[in-house]
Amino acid sequence: MNANLKINFLEADKTQNLQVVDFDGEFDKAGFAEIKDELTNFVKAFELKSLIFDFGKLKYINSEGIGFLMEVHTHLIQRDRKLVVVSLNANVKDIFTAIGIADIVPVFDSLNDYLNSATK
Repeated sequence: MNANLKINFLEADKTQNLQVVDFDGEFDKAGFAEIKDELTNFVKAFELKSLIFDFGKLKYINSEGIGFLMEVHTHLIQRDRKLVVVSLNANVKDIFTAIGIADIVPVFDSLNDYLNSATK
């Protein structure tokens, strides 16, 4: 059986004070179950300023995935860090817009757009 969701932790960029996590697949109940422990432990230990979730290869996200994103966002904010999401496809972007996630978590079209932004 193939995994529904794969994550890849890219090397931390200490000069930019950030780290990127690539997501590939579907962030639904099955996908979330596959990555929950690994991602939760990573977020708890995260010490840089910005955690970037790259959703360029993410095909779908459901309410469970959105709920987890909000937990990550809250956890990071409480520790004076932030979650940023980049590279949403049209479907995921529509979901983010419809439920207002884009008003809470910074969303950028690409990692370069975030790196070039003043809100970094």
